[in-house]
Amino acid sequence: MITRQLNWVESIDPGNQARVKELERRLANFYSNNADYYLDINFTADNWIDQREAGYQQIVKAASSSKKICEVGCGSSNILKHHNYLESLYSGCDFSSRLMEENKRNYSKAHFVSIKEANQLPFEDNSFDLVFSVFVLEHSTNPAALLQECTRILEPGGHLIILCPDFLGKERMTSQRAGWGAGTAIAKLRKGKVLDALVTLYDNRIRIPFYCRRFARKAVMSPLFLVNLEPVVFEDNFSPDVDAVYVTFKAEIIMYLQDRFRINENDAQISLYEKEKGIIFLSLTKLEARR
Repeated sequence: MITRQLNWVESIDPGNQARVKELERRLANFYSNNADYYLDINFTADNWIDQREAGYQQIVKAASSSKKICEVGCGSSNILKHHNYLESLYSGCDFSSRLMEENKRNYSKAHFVSIKEANQLPFEDNSFDLVFSVFVLEHSTNPAALLQECTRILEPGGHLIILCPDFLGKERMTSQRAGWGAGTAIAKLRKGKVLDALVTLYDNRIRIPFYCRRFARKAVMSPLFLVNLEPVVFEDNFSPDVDAVYVTFKAEIIMYLQDRFRINENDAQISLYEKEKGIIFLSLTKLEARR
């Protein structure tokens, strides 16, 4: 049974690898037995043509000026649905072999490969001049390894773009149990569960933010890459990001990549987009290898 306890561990710590691997196994089992998962997460398909979605539009702009692009965790590859001129430049990868075969039928000029091992990308070194992921990093049980793989397949001078939630920075975690059972404080009040509603409110407004601030102070000194070992997806009805496990943190990602990348400053529009959406938009340029 999943409880209110914060069972967040440092995935970068070798001493936690057994527990992280068990989380990875449980998630793999969930995804393999959930035929509707990719349909459930496909509600952002039209974001690629929504001008209010500045992050998506920035990726399209970068892709349009690139020669060979890779989307990590591509799902249904909806960028191609609306921008099919990118098809011959595009490679995508994800866990579902069925979905990759469907993508091949829909976009015959593009290249699709199934991911066989978590946090290992099925591409050669220095293969792309643009690598991007959209709301994928937060689902990684080993985000440091996934970021390393994105670095490996990107050629020097190429661009890496990451779009994901800002959990630690915004002092929240969508997959963390708040209160004693599933549901929001308001939903619990409507059911007459007054005490549970109050505990839920306390958890979301005070307890979880307190721990987020404490962890953030540590993470700015040295990356932690915290993962939630008990995401509520294992018990609750599915909703977006109840299966997220990495407690994402922008400063931590930058710190981890800063010796291999130049961090590109976001313009005013993207900065506002980040703030309004409570998300992270990172654009980085891979440095030439040191001799």
